[in-house]
Amino acid sequence: MTTASGTAQPARRPHRGLYRELYRGPVAPDLWRAGAHLATDGLAALAGLAVLLTLVLGICLLPVALTGLPVVLLAGRALHLLAAAERARHAATGGPELPAPPLPALSASAPLRSARALATDRGTRRQAGYFLALLPLSVLTNGGAVLAWALPLTLTALPAYWSRLPDGHAVLGPLTVDSTGTALLVALAAALTGFFLAPPAVRSLRALDTALARTLLAPPRDQQLTRRVEELTESRAQLVRAVEEERRRIERDLHDGAQQRLVALSMTLGRAVSRLRKSGDDDTRQIVEQARADARAAIAELRDLARGLHPPVLTDRGLEAALSAVAARSPVPVRLDVRAEPRPPAAVESVAYFVVSEALTNVAKHARARNAWVEIRRAGDRLTVTIGDDGRGGADPAGGSGLSGLAGRVAAVDGRLRVTSPAGGPTLIEVDVQCG
Repeated sequence: MTTASGTAQPARRPHRGLYRELYRGPVAPDLWRAGAHLATDGLAALAGLAVLLTLVLGICLLPVALTGLPVVLLAGRALHLLAAAERARHAATGGPELPAPPLPALSASAPLRSARALATDRGTRRQAGYFLALLPLSVLTNGGAVLAWALPLTLTALPAYWSRLPDGHAVLGPLTVDSTGTALLVALAAALTGFFLAPPAVRSLRALDTALARTLLAPPRDQQLTRRVEELTESRAQLVRAVEEERRRIERDLHDGAQQRLVALSMTLGRAVSRLRKSGDDDTRQIVEQARADARAAIAELRDLARGLHPPVLTDRGLEAALSAVAARSPVPVRLDVRAEPRPPAAVESVAYFVVSEALTNVAKHARARNAWVEIRRAGDRLTVTIGDDGRGGADPAGGSGLSGLAGRVAAVDGRLRVTSPAGGPTLIEVDVQCG
């Protein structure tokens, strides 16, 4: 193989990566994290067993004037806390980030209702099943990990102690070790076996442990989907409330401010037209009448904006035409590149429009930028919006700059907003929205 400069380079061999992975096996950080996780399986299993026994004790005491009810509630709460600790243990030792199931409603003021919620909660039953299954699994994982390392290490040290054994030799199945040469061969074979087989054995045991956690510690798929739907429903409800509040504010501001001034201007121009008609100055009258017509058109446009929260051109001609007007009004030069065919749904177009409008407003107010750019692309059922500027950077979504509101607006249509704004710039706002 030759490089662009013409110098020959040795060809890469695929098996080198495999060998390198095998050689680094015993010293790989993930292997030691897996070993630490397996070593603590027994402690987690014993803690879970203690909580489950307490829960059973409380259930057995329920017939005795409900004296076991507080024990049941405390044990149920402890079970959920212990399951949360297990999810944290898996994440801390290189395992998956497991989502937590929703907690049942437990209240000291309504113990019977809390006990019923605990008994009918799927997450509680699954977590109890996890700790029941973890007890025998911990015996397998702890024993397997010990054998995977201890047996090769013990045999590797065989040359140092074989002659001190009671019989003066060691018997390993059909093999009898009665000389230093034989002991060295056994030690070499044990070292190689441990080097190549112990790491995958430990990783396999960790994978088995992780599979159990994925199955019983995480909420089931249908529950995750239900929670996702609830989150989306709530975010959309928040958006509807925010839009309604914004619409009312805009209508009030326009009605009490700009609209009233335009109405007063139209009336003044009307009186001027009447006087010019009496004076016979037709040329000036036509100019004033045109100004009055423009004022009326501006009043109508403001009313449409207040009612619809977006300009009519967005509905009529799409994102490119609407954003061209926004870019033209921006005090910072804006390069606009819109390729969004076929047109996205109206809700997605509205979100993209207001994200760009608010972002360019922030650029003009805070960025001290010389240039800004907007790129919009549609690929399949995804619409991506990128707004950038060459300003001072340091934009913080939590700093009250309006970015948090944009994030909420994007989340309402199941989209994602990411802000990259290091000190000194440039600032990039990236939005990814599904059009389907």
